[in-house]
Formats: sequence, C-alpha cells, structure tokens
Amino acid sequence: MSGLVIKTVSPAFGRLVAIEQKLEGEYRALHTELLSHSEEIAFYKGTDWERKQIDNGYNRLHNHINFVLKKRFFMGIFDSMLVKYGATMVGYTVIGLPVFGPNSAAYLAKYGDDKAKITKDYVRNSNLLINLAKAIGRLVVSYKEVQGLAGYTSLIYEMEQVLNDLNQGKYKRVMVTSDPKKSG
Repeated sequence: MSGLVIKTVSPAFGRLVAIEQKLEGEYRALHTELLSHSEEIAFYKGTDWERKQIDNGYNRLHNHINFVLKKRFFMGIFDSMLVKYGATMVGYTVIGLPVFGPNSAAYLAKYGDDKAKITKDYVRNSNLLINLAKAIGRLVVSYKEVQGLAGYTSLIYEMEQVLNDLNQGKYKRVMVTSDPKKSG
C-alpha cells in the first residue's frame, strides 16, 4: 500500500535525471561552441549574444536542478514520515486485531484471563511486525533511488545506440539545441 502511495505521489525522478543530464550536455556544448568560434565571436563583436546564450543555458540548468532538489527534499520528508509513522500504524493495527478485532472472543478464550500470556504474545508479535513494516518501508523508499538509476541507464542506452550507429556508418550530425523540435 505504501509503495502505491509513493508511486503516485513521487515525480518520475528517472526522467528528471535524464533531463538534468541533457541540460548539462547543452551547457557544455555552449562552452565548446564558444571555444571553437572565439575568433569569429570577437571579430563580429558577438560577446553579448554569446554571454546571453551561455547565461540562458546556465539558468535553465540551475532552475531544473533547484526544482529537482525541492522535489527530493519534500519527497524525503514524505518518505520518512511514511516509513516511520505509516509502517508503525499499520503494524500496530495488525497487532491489535487479535485482541480488538472481530475474532477477539476466540483469542481471549484461548488464553483465558492470563494477562501475562496475552501481553507476552502482543509484545513478541509487535516487535516482529513493526520491524517487518519498517523493513518494507525502507524497501519502498529505495524505489526512488532505482528511478534515479533508471534515468542514468536510459542515457547510457542512448549513447550505446549512437555508438552502434557510428560503427555501422549511420552517422547523422545533429545540432544540439534547447528545443527538441529544432534538433535533427
């Protein structure tokens, strides 16, 4: 249940990581273009335009990183609350069912009036289920880390496709732009 809640609430961190890597690549490409064409830029007095392009690339990257960090911060708080308190609430609810649930009469008849046995059973089951709930909560939180890893693997897969195309002689030069509709 908590996995479903985290999946619906959390943003696609894998996609956000891929976007971040793309923006970093565009920012590096702007610097490479500046270095490659520095003489022409100086001759035609294009420093203001180039500075504006690099500043815009940096601002896009900076804004995206801030957006991702804010999402990670709030998701970290949500994940911690869910793991710490949500798992504990579910665990105590399950533990209390034998004593307070619909079949409590049969359970109490089994132990009679021996409060020590009921308490011992409750404490033992409580420790087991609370630790189990916390472990499951930690597994659910690891979903976020797997999403980030998925973003990197998708980038590596794209790079492998490009390298395979190069090996087969299917090279097509594409201009790197910030607008995906303009490239290619």
